[in-house]
Amino acid sequence: MNRDPVTTILAGALIVGVTLTAGICYAYLHVSKNNRDAQREVARLNAQRGLMQPLAAECLEFSRKHPSMIPVLQTLGLRSRTGETNVSTLMQP
Repeated sequence: MNRDPVTTILAGALIVGVTLTAGICYAYLHVSKNNRDAQREVARLNAQRGLMQPLAAECLEFSRKHPSMIPVLQTLGLRSRTGETNVSTLMQP
């Protein structure tokens, strides 16, 4: 039985096309999963930042009445050595 060369070429092109399509589909699914995981992590970090902001503000208010707290706030970067407060740095990404 003699095959037509056009049929063989078309069958080969079909196999290559199907293989490439499967590879692209796999890559898309993998990248989509990584993207979803990253979005969840960003949402979690933003929620934690939202919880920490009032705590930092309360610590700064507490340090006004109890100056012994100032060195701790300086090591955390919430208060500089000059006395200015850096609560806004918690809101920076």
